[in-house]
Amino acid sequence: MSTVLELKNVSKTIGKKKIIDNISFSIKPGEIFGFLGPNGAGKTTTIKMITGLINIGEGDIFICGKNIKEDFESAMSNVGGIIENPEMYGYMSGRKNLKIYARMHGNISENRIDEVIKMVKLENRIDEKVKRYSLGMRQRLGLAQAMLHNPKLLILDEPTNGLDPMGIKELRDNLRNLAETEGVSVLVSSHLLSEMELMCDRFGIIDGGKIIDIKTLNELIHDDKSNINNYILDVNNLDDAIEIIKNINKNIDIKIENMKLHFSCTRSDSGKIISELVLNNVLVYEMSLVAKSLEDEFLKITKGSKNQIV
Repeated sequence: MSTVLELKNVSKTIGKKKIIDNISFSIKPGEIFGFLGPNGAGKTTTIKMITGLINIGEGDIFICGKNIKEDFESAMSNVGGIIENPEMYGYMSGRKNLKIYARMHGNISENRIDEVIKMVKLENRIDEKVKRYSLGMRQRLGLAQAMLHNPKLLILDEPTNGLDPMGIKELRDNLRNLAETEGVSVLVSSHLLSEMELMCDRFGIIDGGKIIDIKTLNELIHDDKSNINNYILDVNNLDDAIEIIKNINKNIDIKIENMKLHFSCTRSDSGKIISELVLNNVLVYEMSLVAKSLEDEFLKITKGSKNQIV
């Protein structure tokens, strides 16, 4: 199977407003795909169409080759999901909660229940009442529930909401393990870009209901046609250094933070700056290139969409 999830020219209009505008993307087996966009960009609407919570306006969605318009039950049998914080019966143990969900599917063995408990590392607490669980433990139990029926696709909409840093790391480690050992594909939407940067293989960025870009993290960060980089310069004489930089390119914007110069320029200008500083007897302690982040590129690409939609 070359793709687990595929969207082809999908659109959605509510009233007279086009909420989703002709989007297409696919997710491969064992891939963690980050779905990013500003608030109101169309992420949740897209996820609701994928999971059948709202009808598709135009286009097609395929899950494991099944068109959800034509074979909804077969397509959805391959999907598991956590939408924000999973709801559980607090007065029951984690194991009993899983048994209830297992009965809903009808063909899940005790061995499979034990497998998912071990998979999310809840063996030592699974027989305690869920009301005693931390939010991170509930999230792990929710992940176990979503994986009970061996889905090929896991859909997570803001799964890190309310989690502390340790809970977020646990979730990230669990997802990477599922992708690598079980071959599960994951579609994850989150506003925590620093976590998405550590978690995902590829990213799809949606803005104003349209797919703006689909790339790996490396492609997003390094495919910068402007050739502008961010630098931090540590010297013995700030005033002389500023004057030299401005003489090379008066358009370079310089900020002083913690007695260091912060600025952006081309690679060519950075070489000239170092050369001129040395020639003018300015002592250079360090000039460092600031690595670009997913957040930097996300903000550059979306530019804070003004077309806020639901």
